[in-house]
Formats: sequence, structure tokens, C-alpha cells
Amino acid sequence: MNDENRPDPDALLAEMQRDEGRVKHGRLFIFLGMCPGVGKTYAMLQAGRQRSKEGVEVLVGIVETHGRYETASLLDGLHVLPRKKLEHRGFMLEEFDIDAVLQQRPELVLVDELAHTNAPSSRHAKRYQDVLELIDSGIDVYTTLNVQHIESQVDIVRQISGVAIQETVPDSILERAHEIQLIDLSVEKLLERMADGKVYLGERAEQTVSGFFREGNLTALRELALRFTAEQVDRDLEDIRRAKRVSSAWKTNARLMVGVGPSPYAESLIRWTRRAATRLNCPWLVVWVEGSLVLTPIEQERLTRSLGLARKLGGEVVSVTGENISEALLQVARERNVSQIVVGKPEKAGMWSKSLADTLIAGSGDIDVCVVRPLAAADKARNIVPLQEPVSDSLIGEYSWVIVALFAIASVCWGLVSFTGYMFVALVFLLAVVIAALRFSRGPVLTMATLSAVCWNYFFIPPIFTFHISKPEDWIMFGMFFIVALSMGSLTSRLRMREVAERRRLRQTDALLRVTQSAALAAEPAKGLAEALRTINELLNANTALIVREQDRSLPKAAHKASSFQPSPKEWGVVAWSYENKQCAGRYTDTLPESSATWFPLQTATATMGILGVQFDDSSRLDFVTRQMIEAFALQIALVLEKEHFIQAVSHAEMLSQSEKLHRTLLDSVSHELKTPIAVITAALEGMNDQRSPYLAEITTATQRLQRVVDSLLQMTRLESDVLKPSLDWCDVRDVVSAAQRAVGLPLETHEMKLRLADDFPLLKLDHALLTQAVANILHNASIYTPSGTSIDISATLHDQQLRLIIRDHGPGLPTGAERRVFEKFYRVQGSPAGGTGLGLAIALGFVQAQGGEISARNHPDGGAEFVIEINRVPTFVPPLK
Repeated sequence: MNDENRPDPDALLAEMQRDEGRVKHGRLFIFLGMCPGVGKTYAMLQAGRQRSKEGVEVLVGIVETHGRYETASLLDGLHVLPRKKLEHRGFMLEEFDIDAVLQQRPELVLVDELAHTNAPSSRHAKRYQDVLELIDSGIDVYTTLNVQHIESQVDIVRQISGVAIQETVPDSILERAHEIQLIDLSVEKLLERMADGKVYLGERAEQTVSGFFREGNLTALRELALRFTAEQVDRDLEDIRRAKRVSSAWKTNARLMVGVGPSPYAESLIRWTRRAATRLNCPWLVVWVEGSLVLTPIEQERLTRSLGLARKLGGEVVSVTGENISEALLQVARERNVSQIVVGKPEKAGMWSKSLADTLIAGSGDIDVCVVRPLAAADKARNIVPLQEPVSDSLIGEYSWVIVALFAIASVCWGLVSFTGYMFVALVFLLAVVIAALRFSRGPVLTMATLSAVCWNYFFIPPIFTFHISKPEDWIMFGMFFIVALSMGSLTSRLRMREVAERRRLRQTDALLRVTQSAALAAEPAKGLAEALRTINELLNANTALIVREQDRSLPKAAHKASSFQPSPKEWGVVAWSYENKQCAGRYTDTLPESSATWFPLQTATATMGILGVQFDDSSRLDFVTRQMIEAFALQIALVLEKEHFIQAVSHAEMLSQSEKLHRTLLDSVSHELKTPIAVITAALEGMNDQRSPYLAEITTATQRLQRVVDSLLQMTRLESDVLKPSLDWCDVRDVVSAAQRAVGLPLETHEMKLRLADDFPLLKLDHALLTQAVANILHNASIYTPSGTSIDISATLHDQQLRLIIRDHGPGLPTGAERRVFEKFYRVQGSPAGGTGLGLAIALGFVQAQGGEISARNHPDGGAEFVIEINRVPTFVPPLK
């Protein structure tokens, strides 16, 4: 295949992952509209009724008719789920009952208003999370959505209408949709429906027409919905063309990156980047550069919210450290092969310093830089200034120490100035500024540097008690003193903050290393996990609970004994949800947020090994850095648990291998040691030839049974030693059945054999001996498990070189669930006659598989058991007529 027609491997992998997800999960159908009133719910109910007529089990989970008769009439004949009642602050609220849906497990459920916010104490904060859980459980979902509720479109809608949308859904849920159907209606028709009271009733209709439902707003929203749907169609078309390998023009190396921080514009930049990445159908990164400055709680909350939005929209969050933001961003862009950097447009152009956008453009090289004008977050739009906090007590104390220190230094130097001169005083002040920078924050240090220069000028430079400087050299010294004091104070303070930040990172890295070493290198896993949890508790100043899954992959009834708290019965429900859905849940999340702890799944590439719970006090916050650290701890613990699981599995496999080897050796030895004595006994019995002795007949029967057991052991030894090679030759199925009947002998004398075979059935190239023995074992099994006098039917067909040999008895049939187990070694159904070994059908399966075939067992609809031998690609030969 040439390069022009070669498909993109990344695109093929993404398509395979999407197909795999669609096979495992339910399908999501979204009815999208530009705004309320276009007929989304009506169209969803019509589609649901059509699926119900097709025989699909349809359940109406929740539908809001808003008093519209036409919509409510479509509910007739459909099964409507009762709503779940929740009490909140003395009021009874009705919500969608997801537990009832999971219990009933319909094929299709209708869920209206995807962006709805659930009532407090619900399992999930948002209804779209309920929908995700349903499709993850294999249930198809029909739902409705307005375009203004899509997270990436929020800023555009706010620009159009001036309304800040609070209820949103992440764009990632639309990527999981199997189909998005646009419900379009012209603006004129919608306004007519509004005037007729078919959308809202009474005063509410008048308010909406004069407010949100203005003609200009509706036209812009309609265009937005059409464009969004067109982008979805373009991506679907691209997938189809890629699957059919029409051309390689779809390959792209585009990758977007946006840098964010604790800014009110960060969320808008993230949404803009998401929209651009959707249009380009490319991956995108969100980078946060962590510096030495300590963020305030409000800044930390804003940063956490922004990075959480990036994750929710499907972006990859990258955290790096560095003091120079532009250099750090460009380094990440080059390392990750970014094609375009998105940055916000600066509000004011600096006269003496370059903005971040200017610095990025200057150093970007071949990387494109896109400067956009973001929108401030809703809190700033409401003229709220969240960063105006009261000055902390520690900062007041630092300023107080600065003033006291300056007064003390000035007092001491005033007494010494006559002996040392005023130049010495300047050095003392500089030393004080440097010492203060090692202890205090930047603000007090710069204040001390400024006051030191003023104090030196007023009290010590002649003429004293004035700010006038008479000598030119004193002017030069004063200017140099001021510059040096500010520079040294700022530089020393910056170095101190960087040192504090590096110590914090070192402490986190050391804690992660200690957790890994204590859990992975401990001689006893239980003690290692206990030490790891103790380390996490000390670092986070929180309580932890570790739930390790059982061997059968179920959750235990109690947390690990090293846990510092035990989950309550209510918490166990959160734990079970997090374990089953492999997602974080509990406090500080959108799933069961009223929980007292946050639960992180111990997820590896192969399985979920358990759950880690972290319980903070009420005054603590789970910021982005702490969350990343806990996720790293959870991953390390999960890898350790997975390693222990693999060690136990390997040990168990080795033990089974040794046991199996000993078992085969014993079978081989016993069977060979018994073969010679049985042959001697058989020959002696044939030599006696006394038909009148009943004891002789019993001895002969017992000898034949023992011979059959020894033969079975020898045949099983041949199968397990991998030395069995089929010897193919032309054979007749009739001869095979006859030879098998003779091999079974006496047990078949009480059963009638019925062979149905076409007269012109050809010769087959198979191993006559192996096939005969396989059929004989099945016939022997049928003869001892069916009543005397019943018949055994044998039929053979040949189609496309596939031999299909069916052996059916008329006995009681197979027990339920034993259809596959009957081919296991030494397996015998309950109530089996004495004397068998449970090897006959296992040997038959091995002999057929040696010839490239398979055996299956089932119960015939008219009674009895039926065994089917299927062998593919069998050479055939029709002998000429004589």
C-alpha cells in the first residue's frame, strides 16, 4: 500500500475504540434544538412510540410536557416510570429514578432535559451523569438538549443573549452519542407557537418573548444549532470516508494548546479551544504553569474549577513548574508537537513590559499563536471582585516587624553615626533588607527597602531632617542604595518563595516515593499498605480508608484494618458506585457530593483493584494539586495490589502445573502397570472357555470394564502429552459407526441403532481410528445414561466441506448448565452409574479437536441429549459406480 492510500493509524485506533465502546455500552440518541419549544420532546416521544411498535421494550423515564396537550397525548400506551420523591428543606421534589430503571433494565429509556440539575441528595448532581450510567449499563437512551446548554457554546450564547447559562453538559457526552438529530423550526413558526401559548403559558410567555425569545436571539441560536450539527455531520462523513479508505486527505497533525491560570478568563479560553479542536477534529491540551507564588484560596478554587472544566470537556490537563510562563508553555508545545497555542488578548498594552501574547509570538517559531478575546467568568460579570480578601494576621505581623526593625536599626545607627559615618548606616540597612527577605513575604520586604532609603536620607544624609541632598555623590549613593535595596529584597524574596515551592514539591515527591516503597517493598503486604496509608494521612492531614477487592472481584464488608476511618452504610453505596463505574465519587465531585469522603478508584490498565477514600475536615478544600497527588497515590497503590495479585496468580499457576504434571505421571504409570496384568487375565479367561460358570461371565465383564478404564487413561495421556498426530486416510462414515458400535459391545445390545445417511455420501479423508474412538465414547455414554429399549439416532451431513455428525439419544437429557462441563476431565453428572471415570467425553473432544473439529452438547427439543461433531475443511471423494 502506498503512502497516499495508507490510513492514519491513530484514526484507525480511535475508530476501533469507538466501535468497541458501542458494542459494550448502550446507544445514546440526542434530539437537539436551538431553544425550548421547537418540538424536541414531541419528536423523542414519536420516535419512542415507533420503537415500541417494532417490539422494543420502551420505558419513559422522565418527560416534561409543560402543560402541552399534544405532547402529553403521546404518552398514552407507553410505560411511564413513577418519579422518585426527595425531601429538601421541607419541600417534596420529584426526580428521575435511575435505580428503578437499572432494576427493570428496559431496552430503551426516554429521558427528557439532559442538562437538568438534579435535586440535592440525588446520586448524581446532573441528569447527564444518570444518562451516562444508563448507557454504560447497556441501556439505550433517547434524550433532548438545547444548543445553549452545551458547555463549549456557553460563552457564545452569553454574547448573543446576555444570559449566563448555569445548566450545561460537557461536549464529551455528545461524542458518545450514536446519533444527533436536529429538530429545526423557523423563527417565525416558533414565535407563532409562543403567541398561541404552545410553549409557555400566561405571563411567562410574555416575559420570554420580551426577554430571551427575541427574534435576533432566536436567529443566532438557530444558526448556532445548525453549525454545530453540521460539524457533527462532517465528522461522521470523515469517519465513513476513512473507514472506506477513500483518500488520505483526512490525516492531520493539528494539536491545540491553551495556557490557563487562576484568571477569570480561563474558562472562556478553555471553551474556545474546545470549539476550535472540535472543528479541526484534533486533540487539545490545557497547561497550567505552577510558579513559586502561593495562590489564595479563592484563586485556588478558580484554578481547580477551570482545570475541572477542561477535563469535563475532554482536554488533557498538563501541569508543569517554572517561573517564566512563556518559556514553560513553549517548552511544552515543542515537546508535545503542538501546532497552535491559544492565548488571551491582553486588556492593556504595557509600555515597558511585553504581554504574554507578545512573548509567545516572539519565541514561537513555527508554532502558530492564536490570540483571542475571552470573556470574564460570570462572577466578574456581576461586578463581584472575589480577590478582595481581608488582610491575614500573618501579613499584618510581618509589616509590624518591618516597622519595629527599622525603628530599632535607626535608633542604634543614630548613636553610631558620629563614629562610622552615614555610609556605614546604608550598609546596615541593606543587610537588614536581605535578612528580612529570608523571612518575610515580598510586600513587607519591598516596603522595608523603600522605608530604609527614605529613613537613610531623612536622618543620616546631610543635611539631616530634610529630604534635600546637597552633594552630587550623595545623590548617586542614594539612587544606588534605593535600586540595590529593592533589587536585593525582590531577588532574595523570590529565591525564598522558590525555595518554599521546591520544598513543597520535594515533600510531595518524597511522600509519593515513600508510599511506593512502603507498599511495594514491604515483606508483608498488609504492613506495607498500613505504612502507605499513614504517610498519606500525614501529608494530607486527612483520614483515609482503603477498600481492597476480594478474589472474586467483589467488595469486602469492611475497609482495610489500617484505615483511619470506616465507611458508614451510606458511604458504602458511594464506594460501590465508584467501584462499578471506575470514576471518582463523593465529596468535591458531581456524583453523590453529600458524602463525607472522596473516593478514588484504584484503577490499572487491567482491572479495578479497590477504592481509596480520603476524608478532609470541613475547613479543607480539594484543590487541583491535591487531587493530582491523591490520584498518583491511588495509582501507586493500585499497581502494588495488581503486582500482588499477579504474584499470587503465578504461584497458583505454578502449583497447578506441578500438580498436573504429577497427575499425568501417575496416570501414565498406573495405566501402563495395569495393562499387562489385564492382558494376562483376558487371555486366561479366553483359554478357559467355560460357558456354564456364572462367575466366569462376571469376571469377564469386570475385566472388560477395567480394560476400558485403562484404555481411557492411556488415551488421555496421549492427548495431554501433545504427541497425538492424526493419520488421515479415506474412510466411510458407515464403517466408522460400525466400528464404534463393535468397540462399545455389550452395553449397546439393548438399544436400537438408527443411521440416517445419504446413499451417495462420499468418502472422507479423516483419521479413522480417532473418529471411531470419539464416536464410540459418545455411544457408550448414551448407552449407560438412557433406559434400555430406547433408540440411538445417528445422522451425518456434508455442506461446504464441513462434516456434521449428530448422535442423539432418547434419555433424560443433560442437566441445565452441564452442556459444556460434560467435556471436562473426571466430570460426572449427579446420579451417574457406578464404574465410570468421567474421561470418555473429554477424550472424544480431544480426538475431534486433533482433527480440527469441535463437539457440542445440547438437549433436543423433543427430549434426550444430542451431541454434534463438526469438522471443517474435510477432503471428500466420491468413488465411481461399478
